Amino acid sequence: MAKSQGLSPVEYVDRFFDELRSEIRANPRLAARLVKALGGNVVFEDTARLEAANPLELAARGDRALFTSVFGPMKAAELRKVLKDHNLATQVDMSGKSAEQLITMLYMRATRKIGERRSAAV
Repeated sequence: MAKSQGLSPVEYVDRFFDELRSEIRANPRLAARLVKALGGNVVFEDTARLEAANPLELAARGDRALFTSVFGPMKAAELRKVLKDHNLATQVDMSGKSAEQLITMLYMRATRKIGERRSAAV
């Protein structure tokens, strides 16, 4: 096997950023965390909204309109999954609720959980 001459520093960095871009495209949660770390606001596409939207982070901002704009387009089944995945409701809590009622429940419970965490940290 012939010895490779290696890559230039720019080629190595290009490879790194190509891999990073690929991972960000495949992992909406990572993308949201990186954008937040850079001080930006995450704009969720419909396909990534369910996977990346964190109700606790959005509720902590205190902007109900932003919260509703992210979770409003979701179907009731998707909202139930978010509530369950973030331990904010049980199946019994969610039974018979409309999407609008689930959004209200999601916001209220996420806000309450944020408050509990803040008081526990004091």
